[in-house]
Amino acid sequence: MKYKNFKPLVHNFTHSFVGGCNYLDGKFIFEDLFELAEQRRGRKVVVQWLPFSEQQDPELSERVKSSIGFYLAWLPKMASSLGVELEKLTDYRTEVYVTLLRDICVKAIAHDDRGKEYSYIVSN
Repeated sequence: MKYKNFKPLVHNFTHSFVGGCNYLDGKFIFEDLFELAEQRRGRKVVVQWLPFSEQQDPELSERVKSSIGFYLAWLPKMASSLGVELEKLTDYRTEVYVTLLRDICVKAIAHDDRGKEYSYIVSN
């Protein structure tokens, strides 16, 4: 197992989730996430990938929740293709929020079983 491959897993998976190819029911998923982040005025919108919880942020749209389901099904396949074991990640989440300069920020954060943090700003 290659721990170094958690970097592309965490970054690329989050980038795909908030990217222009994640389109469902006539709208991009990132639009719902960005709108919610703007409404919250600095409070983060969090998608918890690992450990998985049925209790995602209650303010997420049904469209986003459906997309999370699709992406959760894909996460093990992507991890396998990169030669990493998801069991070695203790947590993994995506945060979307508005910065003090009123920019939208998407951040991918994960920790492995050795305590190493993988934290990346993801550009859309």
